[in-house]
Amino acid sequence: MHRWGPPWAFVAGGRKRGWLRPLVLTLLAKRPMNGMELIEEIYRFTGSLWRPSPGSVYPMLSELVEEGLIARRTDGKYELTEEGMELAKTLYAPLASAVDPLSELRGALSGLEEMANSSPGELRGRLQELKDLRKRLDEIIERLEGQGR
Repeated sequence: MHRWGPPWAFVAGGRKRGWLRPLVLTLLAKRPMNGMELIEEIYRFTGSLWRPSPGSVYPMLSELVEEGLIARRTDGKYELTEEGMELAKTLYAPLASAVDPLSELRGALSGLEEMANSSPGELRGRLQELKDLRKRLDEIIERLEGQGR
């Protein structure tokens, strides 16, 4: 029996399937984390819609360790093995871009560069919008640089 809902909540045969495994591997590609950090990151990533239980995350981590995709460090954090990193890069690349907002920004900038080269007239009409976005980006950069001092 299948129940449908948000993609991370797909249930088959009474067991949650689908997004936990790719989310864990994708998030660990960003940085090593312990189980509770992963739970909080998934909660944040899903817009506070899904907080996986420790009863689903820790068995998944054990499975991934057994499969050789992740390793548990002495500090209790999990990190991807070489095989896990390769899987996260190839199989879960679209998910990784959703987890990393800078990936979306890079893609958007590439699209704008392409548009500016092929049909600059389209962008010329939206020049003020581009300037406003640049101003917002500059403000974010200034705020981050100010925090680093």
